[in-house]
Amino acid sequence: MNKQILLVEDDENYAEKLRRAIIHEGYDVTYLNTPIKAVAEFTKNNYDLVISDFCMKEMDGVKLLTILKEINPAIRSIILTAFPEEEVEMDAIDISVDHYLSKDKSLMIMLKYIHYLLEKEVSTEAVSSYNLSSTIEQITVDTKRRVVEKENEVVPLTKKEYDLLVLFLKNKGTALSREDIAEQLWSNDIENIDLRVIDGHIKRLRSKLSLFSISSVRGYGYKWSE
Repeated sequence: MNKQILLVEDDENYAEKLRRAIIHEGYDVTYLNTPIKAVAEFTKNNYDLVISDFCMKEMDGVKLLTILKEINPAIRSIILTAFPEEEVEMDAIDISVDHYLSKDKSLMIMLKYIHYLLEKEVSTEAVSSYNLSSTIEQITVDTKRRVVEKENEVVPLTKKEYDLLVLFLKNKGTALSREDIAEQLWSNDIENIDLRVIDGHIKRLRSKLSLFSISSVRGYGYKWSE
């Protein structure tokens, strides 16, 4: 399957030139001319790279990438600008944008940056940061970046779903009561929590990751069997 790129650019002439050049390199490109459309599209499909203009009417490229990285922290990203500014570049660095590039660069250079981001191998350091995993479920968790992958695809989880997954992976084979789970994940308001809320979060976690390893312990709680 070809790598998927989301291109967000309100200058349609420039976007068309860049889109054609990227497609010629063998990548698939979805082009949108507004960041609002881009957010909606990003929630529905998996992308390997987002390329966004900085200066757009509804929101700038840094704000757009900030939102998209909350959905998928591991997404690779490039911000383009016609008027490079150091302050904007600093903001881009702060949210871990891969490249902040001036539009006056040639298409050949642009394609080189894109190719590098999409084809580079995962470094040894990156591999070692996947410090929680499940071989049976084909899941890896990078706890430093809070990124969850299932069969090498990033799966966005809510904070509670992520915390539950980490808790289970750290306690494989151990039966956890609902009270145990509540105490560890809802410590600030444990007295007020309805324990059935935990059941709902686990149900959604199972569904999102197609999990078979979380089994119910009747009258007690749950266990990750692996």
